[in-house]
Amino acid sequence: MRFFRNNLFLSAVLAVACAFATPAVQAQQAQKPVAIVSFTPLEKLLKDSTYILRACNVPEFGGIFNMMATTYTQGLDPKRPIGVSVTLDGQNPVGLVFVPVSDRSRFFAALETMGIEPDDLGDGLFEIDANGQTIFAKESNGWLFIAQAEDSLNSLPQNPATLLGDLPNKYDIAVRLNVQALPADLKDMAVQQMRIGLENTLNEQGGLSDQEREDAARASEAQIAQLESFISDTEQVILGWSIDSVGQKTFFDAAAQFMEGTKFANQANAMKDLKSAYSAFQLPGTSASFRATSTYNDEADKEMAKQNLKNSMVQIRKQIDDANTSEDSKELVRNLAEALLELTEKTIDEGTFDGAGSLSVADDTLRVLFGGRIADGRALEGELKKLVAGLPNSSEKPDVKFDYETFQGVTLHSIALPVKIADPNARKIFGDELKIWVGTADKAFMVSMDPTGDGSLKAAIEAMQAAPNAPATPFEGVIEFTDLLKFAQAVSPNPILDNVLQTIQEFDGKDKVEVIGSIIPRGGIYRLSIDEGVLRAAGTAAKMGSGGGGGF
Repeated sequence: MRFFRNNLFLSAVLAVACAFATPAVQAQQAQKPVAIVSFTPLEKLLKDSTYILRACNVPEFGGIFNMMATTYTQGLDPKRPIGVSVTLDGQNPVGLVFVPVSDRSRFFAALETMGIEPDDLGDGLFEIDANGQTIFAKESNGWLFIAQAEDSLNSLPQNPATLLGDLPNKYDIAVRLNVQALPADLKDMAVQQMRIGLENTLNEQGGLSDQEREDAARASEAQIAQLESFISDTEQVILGWSIDSVGQKTFFDAAAQFMEGTKFANQANAMKDLKSAYSAFQLPGTSASFRATSTYNDEADKEMAKQNLKNSMVQIRKQIDDANTSEDSKELVRNLAEALLELTEKTIDEGTFDGAGSLSVADDTLRVLFGGRIADGRALEGELKKLVAGLPNSSEKPDVKFDYETFQGVTLHSIALPVKIADPNARKIFGDELKIWVGTADKAFMVSMDPTGDGSLKAAIEAMQAAPNAPATPFEGVIEFTDLLKFAQAVSPNPILDNVLQTIQEFDGKDKVEVIGSIIPRGGIYRLSIDEGVLRAAGTAAKMGSGGGGGF
């Protein structure tokens, strides 16, 4: 999901720009909030906060937090959400906080224990000196509204909770940015800052030829055009954090939704029925894995992707030129790089990306597997043969066997690469020889690093071919930490690591960090999920590290 992955960052930039708009920004009064901040009802927020602090192995802070929160939130309604609405008035952002109250007098009494004494101005209006800053509050229809200016309290919504939508039900804390409500000048400022950044980056790249500089400038202009299109297409961006005590995890969401009928909305909708040929392509007993799948047909986007690829090749060529090796070896690597560039461009032209990778440490043996779709796998095979044929004969030359077997339509090749590793722990992992197994097919390449043979590669090929064109999301990635920690401890024992491992083993099946990218109507969402076992392990490591136990 390339467009979405790139543009979430731009959305975050816009959110920050909105929140910290300066007087230099000339904007018209927005017709609706440009941003909404949502807090789940206090009852749930306190419960979830206690859980997350316990899950992070610092339960003592949970007790202190609850005691203070209970003391200073007396008089608030714990069953209704809290929110902040941000609008733009002329040059300035205007924030309106709304807090549900069941007994305003009790709430103000709690504030007085902190030295904050509201001054009653009459008609439900109060002036508050908060650490030298004057703010105003007004009670209306069971809500206490708080703002920096008295005028902001003249016209108040009957039920501000409707501004939050379903955010309080989905997240403990969330921010929704309404991009279409941003004034044109603020959007132009974001584009201009992007332009300045790209120009500075281009100017810092020395040694470019006139053609390379022209290509880089063309790519920069294409990126700016994409940013402008993204801003005009985006309806809203949502960032949310939720704590799931029942599921024993916490997760963060980043989502973007686009205007109906726009370019990005159409791209998202086109990927709602994605299929992947690599959904089952992974090692058995995997400890970490990913799969990425996307399609796009916009010719301008393809050209920009290819131009960015060419710009990257400029740096790769320079690194090859600066490498401490013979000119013949450099020429071989240059030729391979150029061939890979051409193959990747062809893959971009076809508009389909699909691939997966995984890592396993089962039996205390490191295995790595990855592969994906490519426009011409046979051409890649040919380039590898050219590279090996050009290598000089020496004791360090890899032992390569091309076309040693055809397995279910995939041609297999093996590479045994001598390695010299001084570190004894690294030698436990890699030994004195790195064994690599390569598979090539008409539209695919596969690579396996496995000291025990090609069995894991063949098993992955069988599993892959048994589940062709499986329904897929744009991205899935997962790390299971228990197995990785066991492997690290076996390779290099460490007292902190031992305690961390004991902690995480208490949470069988709850030791994962996952990232999943999904399609929603007219947009997409990425979720980062962290299991309680990982939180506990991190808390244990932090405690031991702060106590002088060393690091790992």
